[in-house]
Amino acid sequence: MKYLLPLITLMLAACNQQDDAPAPVQNEPAETPAAAEEVPSLEGSWNVTMAEGRDASAMGMTASFAGGSATLSTGCFRRGWTYTQQRNAVAFTTSPSGSSNCGGSRPGASEEGAFAALAESNIAIFGKEGKEATLSGTAGTLTLERR
Repeated sequence: MKYLLPLITLMLAACNQQDDAPAPVQNEPAETPAAAEEVPSLEGSWNVTMAEGRDASAMGMTASFAGGSATLSTGCFRRGWTYTQQRNAVAFTTSPSGSSNCGGSRPGASEEGAFAALAESNIAIFGKEGKEATLSGTAGTLTLERR
């Protein structure tokens, strides 16, 4: 018991001590969210390599996007649209620009399918550092490769 009283006194003294040192201040900058990755633009000239899941390279089809206008050409057939692109979202509106120098013949099923796929596209997925784009929508897909 003779050691109990000094021990209790020390414990009470320790409990009554106040820590006068302020808490350390953290002055590190808050983490900022990573900047959204840059999405390539469709602007430029492209070769159509796939249309509706089929190899289209033999068709010699090309696509051109400039200043909000899009053109898809194959052989003597050409169709035009106006378009908008916000990141990966795209929208196409049929424009009166279209021509045929085919002497009255009409586009075949492959050409019409490609024209419809572009017209109904609503998303553009880019690959190969922006050198490839796949346009998808309700009418199918087109895969483009930069020229």
